[in-house]
This record gives sequence, C-alpha cells and structure tokens, in this order.
Amino acid sequence: MAELELRHLRAVRAVADGGSVSRAATVLGVSQPALTAQLKRIERILGGDLFVRGPSGVRPTELGRFVLARADALLSDMQNLVASARRHGESGPETLRIGYVPLLIIGRFIEELRELDVQTYAEPASLTLLKLLATGRVDVALLERFDGTEAHHFAGLTVRTLATEPIFVGIADGHPAIRDGVVDLADLAGCDWILPPPHENCVRVRFLQACAAAGFSPRVRHFTSEAGTAGTLIAQGAVCLAQAASAPPPGLVALPLRGDPLWTTLLFATREDDARTPTTDEVFRCAETAYTASRRRNPHFARWCGLAPAR
Repeated sequence: MAELELRHLRAVRAVADGGSVSRAATVLGVSQPALTAQLKRIERILGGDLFVRGPSGVRPTELGRFVLARADALLSDMQNLVASARRHGESGPETLRIGYVPLLIIGRFIEELRELDVQTYAEPASLTLLKLLATGRVDVALLERFDGTEAHHFAGLTVRTLATEPIFVGIADGHPAIRDGVVDLADLAGCDWILPPPHENCVRVRFLQACAAAGFSPRVRHFTSEAGTAGTLIAQGAVCLAQAASAPPPGLVALPLRGDPLWTTLLFATREDDARTPTTDEVFRCAETAYTASRRRNPHFARWCGLAPAR
C-alpha cells in the first residue's frame, strides 16, 4: 500500500488555502495536471474525497477537514523540529522573533525587551500570524482572537490571554452622536463606516451582530487599515472601530460605545515545544507591562478603566 508523505500533506494544505488546484499548483511550482493526479493518489490512500469540486473552486469535505486539522499539526511539528535543530547548531546570542498584528502596545513592548536580541514582524491578519508561529517562522505572536476561531487554529501552541478590552469608535470631535463622552451605536446608523479589509478584520461577524442588535445594517464604504487614510475619512464624517488605547490626532477622538457592545481579546502565543520557557515567561511579563502602560494613552480609555490619564 502506498505511504502518505509530508509532501502530500503540503499539497492538500496548498489546495485548501488556494481554494483551487490551479492556484495551489502555482504556489507549489508544479503543473495543474500533475497536482490533480497527485491529489487523486492521496485520496485513494486516505479512502475518500478530500474536496468538493465546483465552478468557483474547491472546498474541503468532512474527511478533508479532518485530514487538514491533523496535517497542520504534523507539518508544524516538522517545522519545529527543523527550527529547533538549527538553533542547537547555531552559536552566539539567540534571536527572539516576535510577530504581531498592529497593536498600540508594540512600541512599549519592544522597549521592555531591551535586554533581549529581538526581531519583529508585523502581520495584519491574526490567522496568518498563527500560521507563521506554527511553522516556526516566528517564536512569539501577539494577536487578537478572531471570529471563526476553532481549536485546530491553536494546535501545538500555548496561548495566554493578555487582556480583554472594549472596542471603541473612532469619530470626529464634535460629532452629533457624541453625548457625554460616549457614543450610542444606534446613533451611527446613518454614517459611512471604515473597516479593515475582511481578511484582516477580527470582529467582522461580531460587529455586524452588534449593529443588527442596535437596529441597523452598517453602511461600509471604505476598507483600509492605514491610520492616515482612516483619519482623513473620519474628519469628513465617517466612523471606524478603534483600539481603546488609541490616541488620535487633534480633531479626532476614540470613544467608548454605550454599553460596550463589542469586545476584543488580546492573545500571547508560543509553540508548545519551545524549550525557552523562562525567556517566554519574561517576554509575557513585558507584554503585560506594555499593555498596562497603554491604557493611559487615551484619556477616555483611562477613565473607562478608572485610571488617571497619562500626563
């Protein structure tokens, strides 16, 4: 009987990620007929179809999802083995590679890590960042819990909660929806919204649900994660979701939503097999220190937390 190999698992993962055999073939650097034939051999080995084919591409079957979940863990183990072996073979100070989604604590976090040799990698999508961590391309990840999170996304990882905080709204100072330093989500029903691109938006589903509960469907007109562009649009009357610690330029504010209908959880993740537990614990403490300091950046968040704003 033919044996299943790691290259087969990589091929299955590439097809799932690409959504089509042709895109996966391009990524893997093989021809589409060759990958199609290989996929058929893999399905024979595993005893069933891994994907449902359709005019718009492919999607995993139940068996496919089962295989993908375990394939990710196996591929991660292999990447970790290679990375660990390389580290054991290297001399000199070890570099700690930190991946992060755009969070306002990052500057203070790096300052707290001044005793370590650090490299940082910014990645706008939390799911992509988890894949970088699982495959050994970063050692620590700071991210937000995202809609659709499932157990297999964290397979082989140790995940700690850094903080859970409300999501504020970015809005022009003096906007009619502002009342006593708070904004009612329902009062934003007629506004144009700015959101991150869908694959970067961790709270897209929760946002739509919160708007529906407030009695409206949001009019999303702009997709950007670039702060300067968002600021220009906000100054013209649009609104956006904002990190609670945001300290916008003059004329703009980040304010709490009445009743705090939206929350986000900040996570600190490492690989389970990482042998540097003392170092990892110290890095987590640095992240906690950076987060605690960040709560004073926005006086509205500081007041929400019952703290004195930063001077």
